[in-house]
Amino acid sequence: MKMLNRKLPLLVVTCSLLFACATVAKGPDDLDIAIRDTSDYLNDNLPKGSKIVILNIQSDHAALSDYIIDELIANAVNDKIFSVVDRAQLEQIRMELNFQMSGEVDDNSALEIGKFLGAQTIVSGAISELADRHRMRIRALNVQTAEVQGQYNRNISASKLITALMKGGKSQSTSYGTARVGGGTSSAGKQAAQAKTPAKPKDGTYTFFPRIRATNAGLPINCYLHKIEVKGKYLIVYQSGDARIASGRGAPGYWYITYNVILTDLDNPTKTWQPTSHQDNVGGTGYEALSFENVTAARFSLECSWYGQNIYEEIILGEPDE
Repeated sequence: MKMLNRKLPLLVVTCSLLFACATVAKGPDDLDIAIRDTSDYLNDNLPKGSKIVILNIQSDHAALSDYIIDELIANAVNDKIFSVVDRAQLEQIRMELNFQMSGEVDDNSALEIGKFLGAQTIVSGAISELADRHRMRIRALNVQTAEVQGQYNRNISASKLITALMKGGKSQSTSYGTARVGGGTSSAGKQAAQAKTPAKPKDGTYTFFPRIRATNAGLPINCYLHKIEVKGKYLIVYQSGDARIASGRGAPGYWYITYNVILTDLDNPTKTWQPTSHQDNVGGTGYEALSFENVTAARFSLECSWYGQNIYEEIILGEPDE
């Protein structure tokens, strides 16, 4: 009996530890949290009861794109705030129009797809690697007016789920439409999206649809990159404060202090350039222009550190417009 009494506390402690271990719950993955937060943002910012289509998520990994699309659709269906175009119906359109859910779809093409499906809002986005994290960008576009109804950007820590979804290898997607984010609007631009980034930008004009938007401390601001011109040793960046038209200096308006602006080669971050000149209302067009000399980077960031951190995180020059 005494032996039993001495062992009983140990037995109780052991059982308690086992019970504690058994009841420890693992938290949700960062990717799932980001997707849920994205759904909440859309719920709060899109008209209730509207019909939406979650069209595509651009990435290098088809499995990752498919997962995000499926989860966003599931959330929208279960939240019962919008009517949602079924994935099977979208798949049929995909096959007919030959685009992939992980590929690039220009605005005009997306709007046509939205009209064909009878949707009021197109939801699309992208997810890309950003150092040791991932950057997810989701945007909602009004089908009738092409107005941006909302944009949600989120940095996501590397997670087991993202790693698992990326193991399937890189997507071999083909672009649909004539425009691409970070490239020219020609058919050659589509081919360049799949090709190796050129060592040096080619002479010509590079236009951007949709306009690339700058952020400040991770939040979107009214500063948009419209086009880039490469002329010999000069690379000229044209931006404005409006996504659709040229309308003056990009907010918050400190890019003109050229010594605080830096262009960084993303493939070789030790190589940087500062503007040699700044000009407002170029030729009466309303554009603000920054000129650089001897830029050899075709994939770069553009940052101004005078007022917070205004930055275009990634600009890619594929082929110039025809």
